[in-house]
This record gives sequence, C-alpha cells and structure tokens, in this order.
Amino acid sequence: MKKILPTDDGKLILADTPCPELRDDEIEIKVMAIGVNYADVKIRFGYFSDKTRKNPEMGCEVSGVVMRKGRDAHRFAVGEKVFAVWHWGGGYAEFMVVPEYAAFRLPVYLSFEQGAAFPVIAQTAYHLVHTVAHVERGETVLIHAAAGGVGTMLVQLCAMQGATVIALSSSERKLERVKKLGATFTLNYSEPIVERVLSLTKGEGVQAIFDGNGGAFFPHNFEMLGLRGRVVLFGNTAGEIPHLNPYQLVYSSHQLIGFSMRAITANPELYIATYRWILDRLESGELKIEIGHCLRLEDAEEAHRLLTSRESYGKIVLRP
Repeated sequence: MKKILPTDDGKLILADTPCPELRDDEIEIKVMAIGVNYADVKIRFGYFSDKTRKNPEMGCEVSGVVMRKGRDAHRFAVGEKVFAVWHWGGGYAEFMVVPEYAAFRLPVYLSFEQGAAFPVIAQTAYHLVHTVAHVERGETVLIHAAAGGVGTMLVQLCAMQGATVIALSSSERKLERVKKLGATFTLNYSEPIVERVLSLTKGEGVQAIFDGNGGAFFPHNFEMLGLRGRVVLFGNTAGEIPHLNPYQLVYSSHQLIGFSMRAITANPELYIATYRWILDRLESGELKIEIGHCLRLEDAEEAHRLLTSRESYGKIVLRP
C-alpha cells in the first residue's frame, strides 16, 4: 500500500509499505479521507519521540470503508462506512488498522471528507466550551486562531451559547468567513490586540480566552482578561510560552486552565455522548464543518506547509 513517511531530514515521501497486521479486536479501514492536525507536524519532526516505547505516527483521524475485521470485532460489517480517531495514528496511508472501539459509523449526511474533518476539532471545541470554560450566555470570549479547524468550531459553539465572540486571525479574508459563523467582532493580529479588546469591552476585559497558539504573545492574554476570567491553553503552535509568575493570577482571580483530549478519551461514556451531541447538530445544520483545502495524499508536504504558515482556513483534508 501507499503511505506517507517522514525522512530523517524531515521531508515527507510517498512510499510502498506492507499493509498493517490485523489483530483480533481490530478493523482494517480502506482510507478515503484523512484529517490533517498540528499533532502530525509535531510527530513528523520527532516532538513525541521516545526510544523507550512505541511512537505515534501521523494521521490519527480518518474516514473510509471497513475491509476486514478481526475475529473478536463484531460492531461493523465489511463494507460499512466509518470514521475513526486513533491516537497512535498511521492514517497517512491507503489502509489503516484501528481497534474497533476507535471507530464510529459515518452518517449518511456526511461525506468522507467531512467525516475525516470534524472528529478532533469538534470534540476539542465542545469540551473547551462546555467542560472546561463553561461558557455562559452574556459572556464575552476571545478566540485565538479563530479561522483554524478548532477555531471555526469554537466560534460556532460559543455563539450557540449566546456569548459575544471576539475572533482573531491574521487574514481579513479569513475573518470575513469567521464573521459568517457567528463572530461578533473580528480582529487582525496586525492590530494592537490588547488595546482593541479592552476598547470593545469598555475596559472590563473578556470572561474567557481560548488559546491554542501559546508563543510569545501568551502572557498578554491576562491583560485582556476580566475579573474571575479564565484562559484555556490547549496548544503551542506559535512556539514555547515565556515563564509566568503564578502569583500574577491572584489579584484579579484569574484562572489558567490546561486542556488535552486525553482527559476526555479516558472517559468513553463522555466521549461517545459528545459525538452524539455533535452529530445531532451537524445533521440539523446548526453546526458546520469548514474545510479549506482538500489535497491528494502525495501532497501531504503542502498540507503541512499550509498549516504551519497559517495560510489554511478551517480543516485540511487529504485523499489517497
């Protein structure tokens, strides 16, 4: 089968590899679409490498058709359409093997591309809004990288909660699209962000900030945060975060909360219930999946370039 592999110098090549071995509790999926995530870039460059254990591969999120199943796998029939999320990855390929519990039936109202685009970003955004930040009607929230995959979901979910949404992006074209998703105000990173946010909130600041960027700007979040406000950190795509003095949180009762989907996948009942909630809103049209680019598998290098250069909008999907 064809599979994208990283070389020692970080390039991506399309190689011929054996099909993965199928274990008793697993299913083999003929991959029809692959969701591209920033974690793939980190994996590509060895961010999660550890010589003492198995390391994850690129491609944790796919949709496709069940081709084979192990003797203890009974939930799906051969030929069924599914989507799957598997933290060990391996999805940048024509075929992928996952434990049966990591797969879900693909609804008839979603295409393969949509099925590969929504799981990670929708689950992440849902729990950022409902489980972690507890966004309430009437609050004002600030969303970094609002035109990205998670960002476009966050904008919609916060607007659905009745919050005032301030969306940040580096492109006016992308901000126009985000506005249509429910953003109340849009700001370009080229503007003086802190001053503009304080002006929009009449000096009071926002109640919640969602930041998957991290980087040098991160400490400025607390300058825009109102009393008892919370900053939720769920990534560092913009680089390492400068040292923070925890005592600076005390005076205004600020909260800094870290979030990873690992805390959700460890609770299968919550994880599955969240998919039901999301799929209901996708079927009704309340929630939309924003796909900015759909590329061939062999163009994985270009997909990563679009993602890391912030030229992409919404989700990037690969097709074998």
